[in-house]
Amino acid sequence: MKFFSIKKPNFSSSFLGFLLLTSVGLTAQNLSQSPYGRYALGDNLPNPSAWSQSLGGSFHAISDSSVLNLGQPASLTSLGRGVSVFEGSISAGIVDYSNGTSTKRGTTAGYSSVALAFPILKKGWSAAIHLMPITNMGYSLRDSIESEEDGLISYNYNGNGGISAVGFTNSIQIFKDLAIGAEMRYIFGKSNYITEVNFPDQQLQIRATKTTATNQIKDFDAKFGMTYQIRFRSPRKKTRETTVLEPGVSQKQKTNKDSLHLKFGFTFKPSLSLTGNYNFVAESFFGSSEFATIIDTVFERESLGGQVIMPMQYGAGLSLSNSNKKWMFTAEYRYTDWANFKLFENTDSVRSSYTASAGIQFIPQPTKSGTFRSASYRLGGYYSDGMLRINGNNVPEYGLSFGVGLPFTIPTYYRKPVTSMVNLAFTYGQRGNINPNLLAEQFFRVSLSFSLNDRWFVRTRFE
Repeated sequence: MKFFSIKKPNFSSSFLGFLLLTSVGLTAQNLSQSPYGRYALGDNLPNPSAWSQSLGGSFHAISDSSVLNLGQPASLTSLGRGVSVFEGSISAGIVDYSNGTSTKRGTTAGYSSVALAFPILKKGWSAAIHLMPITNMGYSLRDSIESEEDGLISYNYNGNGGISAVGFTNSIQIFKDLAIGAEMRYIFGKSNYITEVNFPDQQLQIRATKTTATNQIKDFDAKFGMTYQIRFRSPRKKTRETTVLEPGVSQKQKTNKDSLHLKFGFTFKPSLSLTGNYNFVAESFFGSSEFATIIDTVFERESLGGQVIMPMQYGAGLSLSNSNKKWMFTAEYRYTDWANFKLFENTDSVRSSYTASAGIQFIPQPTKSGTFRSASYRLGGYYSDGMLRINGNNVPEYGLSFGVGLPFTIPTYYRKPVTSMVNLAFTYGQRGNINPNLLAEQFFRVSLSFSLNDRWFVRTRFE
């Protein structure tokens, strides 16, 4: 009989345990300071993988044995035989916020994802678990007006929190070139929206007010994916050629010579109604909010149950590459139907939107070993018409990106080599426009992903 057994944990598994423990603080980190995070469930975060961000955020038609594609559930079948992949991603950014008259700068940093993929069967069935933030907000806004009766009136708006997910994905190879996958996620998290109205000129005559609204979600959602590959083969007889398994690792075999690989990818996420609850508290106080003593609770509603109707989403893409993986081009289109979105019966300032992206990857010498000769160099871009419509104006977003993937090969159990990757991405873009009713955000984001591969599962025989 033949079984899979687990080898003794090494540095990779110890590192995994460390990051899993530290990732508990995902929901408390600062990944967004954008004022646009006031709407819907917060500021939507990009694909956590650095390799995807360097290709303009494209992921639908990409399957690679050396990195994890958490956006496409069907991509896990590309994992090598008996190879498990752990991936951790972090990101940091600088954002300039401008309204046409003044500009302020903010910084963000935090974990993007922690994931582990592993084979269930030798061929055709792989699975993955992951933890990642989906939305985040950490905005702080100030405004004021002058009143003839009350003097200066100051308004403070603050928001914090976000939504995260623990996901479990299964991917199955139906035929040689057709794979399907499904992802089930547990969505959790809460968001706090705080509004303060102060009277600086009359701190002891007029009470200031503070309202705090808290939304909380705990429920499941699902996503489905499919990839299909077409191989354009040479009509000539079989010849001996070098086949690239992964960067820096190849083998010679007799096969029909492939010239081009065209892959199609599709994902679908249905509109689901998630269970949640919300609280609302209104309080009054004298003085400034920093040193305030609450005088009275004016109004309070706690733990009111309700539904959050999430938008339907689908996306489709294609990638074209040659057989030795020296180059690859990919492009895709994603659509999100925010028209039916509801947050506890509130529709908010959202609209249905699309995102188009494209990218290209080049590997100078895929069959050679060495970090820079077999490194992956990537360039991409994207455009979105924006999910927000504020004061009659859309909030578009666009960006350009580039990055590099640096492979390194380490010996594993039974001395079989496996290639791991360090991926780095840089993205520069803008969201919104400068006009009397909008805010422009110019951002520069750096993302780093570690894909550590190892043969944790090996085949043994018992007589």
